[in-house]
Amino acid sequence: MITSRRTRWVGAAAFLTTGAILAGCSGSSAPSEPGEKPDTLRILYTTAEANAAAVQSRVDAFEEEFDIALEIDTQPYDALQQRVFSEIASSSSHYDVFVVDTPWAPAIVGSLEPLSGYISNEEMNENADVDIADFIPKVFFDTAVYDQADPIRQFPDATSAPDVEAITSEGFDVYGLPIQANAAVMAYRKDLFEAPDQKAAFQAEYGRELTVPTTWDEYAEVAEFFTQPENNLYGTTVMAGVGDWATDDFKTLLASFGGDGHLVADDLSLAFDSPEGVEALTYYRGLVESGVVPPGSTSASWDETATSFNNGMTAMTINYHSLELAEAVGGEIGYAPVPRAESEGPHFGTWMLSVNRNSEHKDWAYQAAAWLTSSEQQLAMTEHELHPSRTSVYETVAAGGGDNAEFYETLGQSLAVGVGRARLTNYMEVSHAVAVSVNRAASGDATPEAAIAEAADAVAALLEQAGY
Repeated sequence: MITSRRTRWVGAAAFLTTGAILAGCSGSSAPSEPGEKPDTLRILYTTAEANAAAVQSRVDAFEEEFDIALEIDTQPYDALQQRVFSEIASSSSHYDVFVVDTPWAPAIVGSLEPLSGYISNEEMNENADVDIADFIPKVFFDTAVYDQADPIRQFPDATSAPDVEAITSEGFDVYGLPIQANAAVMAYRKDLFEAPDQKAAFQAEYGRELTVPTTWDEYAEVAEFFTQPENNLYGTTVMAGVGDWATDDFKTLLASFGGDGHLVADDLSLAFDSPEGVEALTYYRGLVESGVVPPGSTSASWDETATSFNNGMTAMTINYHSLELAEAVGGEIGYAPVPRAESEGPHFGTWMLSVNRNSEHKDWAYQAAAWLTSSEQQLAMTEHELHPSRTSVYETVAAGGGDNAEFYETLGQSLAVGVGRARLTNYMEVSHAVAVSVNRAASGDATPEAAIAEAADAVAALLEQAGY
């Protein structure tokens, strides 16, 4: 959800073994050449959250290429996380590859195989050119590059093309290869924006042409214009229900207004407890207070906002995936990056394929991960709506001019400038605390200033409880 399609946090109990997970691991190095080929490789994957159908669509091609059976065990989000932690805690070698979501990667990075030696070894890449420079830089560094000794730390330059030597020289390594990349993008009713009567009415009321908003001021103005409750139409949506989605909405605005969208900085300072944080939450509260969002928006998640838009109830929305208007609604959907203020930084989060350090076939597990995340295979997976992690795939799909070309072009642009999460072993607990305060402000139960202060106190306590 980015990751965006999760519904709740498993709870602090999932991290009870974190200390043991991190403490018991030591470095490893890649073999000089692939060992004996296994009969089967096993991947522990999630379901719709990281588009399992897209990955499963390549199983036959993989088996034909490698002459290795590929078993993909899919689990829904909560069960997946519990299973990954259980497998690691028991030092199990059953799964060769895990799919890993960014919120819990810092807690388990010490149990994932570092891949720099594999990436640099030509013999390990004969079946697929890993070409890490082709990964979208921000996606790659946010998702896969860690300093195992200090998992909080972000790589200092997340905008240059990924390079193994540059990564290792800074004390980092690569702990997975990005597979499904999600980012906040704006969808809008293109048919409404292009309707002559709507354009004329907007021009008469606001003295300017009706255009797709690129700033938050324009966004609020356009949302106000399209709010017509008598026609069961509202300007836009918010995901203000208590959940990670509310935090995602807030951190996108925080980055836009000049703050650090990570929420918690590398030095553990609270980046949201700032004038920019108050300004972002004040704007968010203003959308609700002005009535430009449907009733019930303070209980909404990504699912409800998508449904509102799909049913023709809103002119705009912000979500993580392509949308489809109901047949009875008709019309056409357009996509554009989320608006900006001082800066830009839409929330994003990516899943990666990581090699289980306890696998008995790490060399072949790496090759499977490299093959599945290659540009050729990711391009094939876009037929099943995979959100690619490679620049070249977005360029190819956008140039193809297909039905989803505009969405993919927008998603690629958004990932290139997006802002991920803080690297905390208890990030989702931190996110929940922020979401509670975002909801309180959006609902009018607390002023934005008070809500930010409440969130700061709660997050500070959570960081202390986690041993930071």
